[in-house]
Amino acid sequence: MSKINNKEVLQSYILTTAKYDYSVYEKRILYRLVELFQGLIQNQKLKDKIVIEQDNQNTSIVSMPIKLFLQNETDTNHIRIKSALKNLAKKFFEYEDENDWELISVISEPKIKKNTEIATFRINPKIVEAFLDFSKGFKKYELKVAMEFESVYTMRFYELLSNQKTPINYSIDKLKDIFNIADKYKLTGGFIQKVIEPAKKELDKCSPYTFHYEPIKTGRKITGIRFIPIHQPQFEDESLKKQKAMKQMSNRWFIPKNIEDYLKYNYEFTDKELNNNLSLFESLHNHLSEEELLDFLVELKAQSVLYEIKNIKAYLIGSLKKKAEQLFESKYITK
Repeated sequence: MSKINNKEVLQSYILTTAKYDYSVYEKRILYRLVELFQGLIQNQKLKDKIVIEQDNQNTSIVSMPIKLFLQNETDTNHIRIKSALKNLAKKFFEYEDENDWELISVISEPKIKKNTEIATFRINPKIVEAFLDFSKGFKKYELKVAMEFESVYTMRFYELLSNQKTPINYSIDKLKDIFNIADKYKLTGGFIQKVIEPAKKELDKCSPYTFHYEPIKTGRKITGIRFIPIHQPQFEDESLKKQKAMKQMSNRWFIPKNIEDYLKYNYEFTDKELNNNLSLFESLHNHLSEEELLDFLVELKAQSVLYEIKNIKAYLIGSLKKKAEQLFESKYITK
């Protein structure tokens, strides 16, 4: 068992809505990988005996202690983790929207060093890109909360609804598609009883975010579900709330004064908008000098004028996110 140091993790909307059916232990491995690669993009040092190497195909070779995947349980002879790694090696992420369809393998060549209890495997570069691709949006969730759920359906609903402010509608077919259980629960009542209700019950018991749901009917048939997010502040992590408050108060550490002034006067950013993007500026602060960042902002301003960009703030944030991803990839993914 490993003590989990809680933190907020950003999960790409591509991963949040991807089609897959994974076990709790497979999901925990993925949570740790999301945590790992987002930590690297923020220039955090590797710890807990974690090692990342690269081969000549730009594939990341990750080594992590098995204890990082366990929570309040033992795994005699590594049965659970061996099964999870074996299954992940056979599985794919399937993602589709109005523009793209993509099938991505997850890991390959898993192995466990029994004397050190270290798991090693190769991870597809496309998966790493998906971990860091926020271009279609992202969900923010608490790592500790996600790792402690006992049901994979609870994990998925937590990802879908974490920090959700407004009701969200899903068709029954879309939900079953996301969970990759299209062939199960032919009766909608069975799907609600076996998937939605148990997930809601577990979220109600311990999660900062849960939901109320209402059926959406076409005629007399239930064809969708309307989820109304419910915030449960009593389950929020107090240390995380303090960290966020301290981070907001110290935003100039990540946004130097002349950068802050430039963003306010040339892009009309408010303090609130700057605070909402602190993680992005922290990542850039770790990879670029103040002069390099200012030069890039000036260049973007000139491009926005040249191309007559209407939403200049969205253009800037999108360009900065792409820049942060490129800087990360040049350091950790490509040789």
